[in-house]
Parts: sequence; C-alpha cells; structure tokens
Amino acid sequence: MEHRIYRENIRVRHREADRNGRLKLLSWFDFLQEAAANHAARLGVGLNALTERGQLWVLSRLKLEIRRSPQIGEELTVETYPSGVNRLFFTREFQVFDKSGEVIARASSAWLLLSAAKLRPLRPDQLPCPLPDNSDLPVHFRLDEKLPGDDALAEEFAVPVRFSMEDVNGHLNNAEYAGLVQDYVMWKTGEEPCFRTVELAFLSAVRAPASLHIAGAVDGNRLFVQGRNDEGALSFTARALFQS
Repeated sequence: MEHRIYRENIRVRHREADRNGRLKLLSWFDFLQEAAANHAARLGVGLNALTERGQLWVLSRLKLEIRRSPQIGEELTVETYPSGVNRLFFTREFQVFDKSGEVIARASSAWLLLSAAKLRPLRPDQLPCPLPDNSDLPVHFRLDEKLPGDDALAEEFAVPVRFSMEDVNGHLNNAEYAGLVQDYVMWKTGEEPCFRTVELAFLSAVRAPASLHIAGAVDGNRLFVQGRNDEGALSFTARALFQS
C-alpha cells in the first residue's frame, strides 16, 4: 500500500526549546502527533475524512524514549507508521532521526477511534478504510501494562486550563500534558530535566475553563505524576526517567 511509512522533516525553532536550548518535552509530543495526523490524512483517515463521518482520533497512550535531546536549529526527520490493532486500540510507531541519520528517539502509541457525538470508542472496522499491513516493521514498546493513579497522593497545585491550550477536538492538547510533566520536575527539583523515557496515559478530557489538580512524587531520577479534573476524576498519569 502506498504511504505505509511517512516521513516529515522539521527544524527545532527557538520557542520549542527550553532554557538550555534543548527540545522541550511538549515539543517532542507535538512533533509526533503532527506527523501522525499528517500521515493519517494521506491514508484517508485524517481529520477531514473522520469529521465527515462524525468520528475522531484520540491519543490514549504514548511511550517515548529519548537518546539525545536536539538543540535549536537542528534538522530532524520524524518517521511514523501504523503498527496494528489491539482490541479497540490502533497502535502507531515513531522514530526521530538527526541530520546524520542517527536515531535520537523512538516511541510507541495507542489511539482510539471515537464517535464525535457520544465520545464512545468505535470498533476498528468502522474506520473509513483499512490501514496498511506493517506487521513486518518493528514495534518499539509494548503498551499493555496499566499506568494507574495513586489515591494516596495529595494535590500539590492546580493548573488552569486556558482556551489557547485546547486542540481541534475542544480539549486540552496531548502535548500540553507532557509540558506539565516537565513543569512538575522543575517545580520539585529546581533543575531543568533531561528526559530519557516518558510514558503518558490519557484518561479523560479536560476543557477550559477548568483546572488540572496535580500530584506526584520524585524518587531519585524517577518520576510519577497525575492530574485530576475539578470533579476528582483522573485525567492523566505519567511516569518518567530523567537526568538533571
């Protein structure tokens, strides 16, 4: 099938880097979801095609391994492809290459196809057209292990959700959650983290004007953080390994 693998060239802009000039965690997630959206459009299952059918994609889980953090001005290539279906979840893989062709990051993700009206998961066979068979290509990480919340953790601070943080689906964009993970580490340690692995589970949508109520724990170079909505339901959970 044509377009079974998609590649997108990007350059790290100033606003996408942290105070040390390294790519922000938010920007990593933004690059990946943008490549996924553009590839989906070429496969006939992108935003416009799904909107016509009253459907939408939502990201449920993503695990990212970062081998090297690129700097401002670096040219990168994001490679992505769908890697199969696991029950109701459509899986997708990513690799990020630097200009020399070295792999500097890789990721695996799981997506749900939802009814736009009811926000209920749809069966895989309700997708407008079949996805390519990429069973001969590698799956970087298994995403079967649950990432549960911790009821024993007390809220540490609340983050207002602004309208500018929402995406085309009308809720807090996936990349913004990754930004909150980076913020949490800096708030706890006072230092800019260099992430090695990050895994996020997206559990329920949050819309402006609302708040995310953040709690977590840092144990050495390990992090767990979660966010609840104003009603107390879990919105996301995350774990990470990092270096200061």
